[in-house]
Amino acid sequence: MKEKSRRHLDYVLMIVTLVIVVYGLIMVFSASYYKAQASALYDYDGFYLFKRQAAGAVIGCAAMLLLAFIDYRSLIRFKYVILIISLILLVVVFIPGIGVNLNGSSRWIKLGPLPAFQPAEIAKLAMVIFTAATIYVNRNRMDSFRYGILPNLLVLLLMCLLLFFQPNFSSVILLCLLVFIMMYVGGAKGAQLGLLAAVGGTLGFALLMVANYRARRVTAFADPWQYAQNGGWQVIQSLYGIGAGGLTGRGLGNSRQKYLWLPYGESDFIFSITAEEVGLVGSVLLIGLFVLLIYRGVRIAASAPDLFGTLLATGISSLIGIQAIMNIAVATASMPVTGVPMPFFSYGSSSLVIFMAMVGIMLNISRQAQRIRIAVPSKHTPPVPSS
Repeated sequence: MKEKSRRHLDYVLMIVTLVIVVYGLIMVFSASYYKAQASALYDYDGFYLFKRQAAGAVIGCAAMLLLAFIDYRSLIRFKYVILIISLILLVVVFIPGIGVNLNGSSRWIKLGPLPAFQPAEIAKLAMVIFTAATIYVNRNRMDSFRYGILPNLLVLLLMCLLLFFQPNFSSVILLCLLVFIMMYVGGAKGAQLGLLAAVGGTLGFALLMVANYRARRVTAFADPWQYAQNGGWQVIQSLYGIGAGGLTGRGLGNSRQKYLWLPYGESDFIFSITAEEVGLVGSVLLIGLFVLLIYRGVRIAASAPDLFGTLLATGISSLIGIQAIMNIAVATASMPVTGVPMPFFSYGSSSLVIFMAMVGIMLNISRQAQRIRIAVPSKHTPPVPSS
């Protein structure tokens, strides 16, 4: 029985995930060593950020393996518990002494000697589970706005409101895209979703331009060199790094932009440091790994035993894909700067743990689907000819 359980695991998905994580650890170390060594914030320890990321990888592996063997359908019973916990944590970030304010944003929680973590990462997982469970429960009434859209929309608005005041506008955009994709796959009417998207997009753009720092990012995106000292600096330095990488890169550890020229080179702009050190070849390899990972997620969604499994795998795959695309788009000046890390790859132990836990859920969905296929032969299987 134990051997059968092992065979049921989607080893391609698991191996691809681990390869991206290891690749990310190497690049986090390379991108962060000089910064950490030169800063009292990190105790002048060049390994400071790398050690935290490595600890996140270990915890993430444990979470991934644990969830791979816990029936994903049990998550339906805990949808409200997980959601309420995530909402409470999003409120806690505003409490002085617990919430950590950095660069004008209250996005982190610090509890005693434990590393700070971002509740927004937990909120993403909570939103995937809640939306999938709600759609599954109302699966026969998805053509109704009241049951198909409204429950998810109300929770989405509440969560986005809390994220907006952190402020964490990039996570607001992510969650809106995520929930709309899941509702569409779940059977909600396209016309209703389209109308909501139009209204939400207009309101979102208005809120984007209200804050001066967000407005500067939009104008800097249009012409970063004109606003080099007022919003365009990161994009310019990112492009310098990508351009300097050429075909094969300067070599691992040989980035010049990481010497404090490019802010957040270990997190938001890690793709630029990667392109500079391993060039086009290494960048295409990274993109290819994400494409393969998302492809496996789509296959799992298509072959899931039930709608809940399909929606979970769809939500997780969509979240990984959207974040990866946004991170690369920002680094290549294809969209305005947002603080979106690359899943599994950028520095951020809380993000790493949550995404690896999500992969564990997908592994379990795949495992349950394979067990059903083995236990119940297809009715289309041709009869065995008699001897």
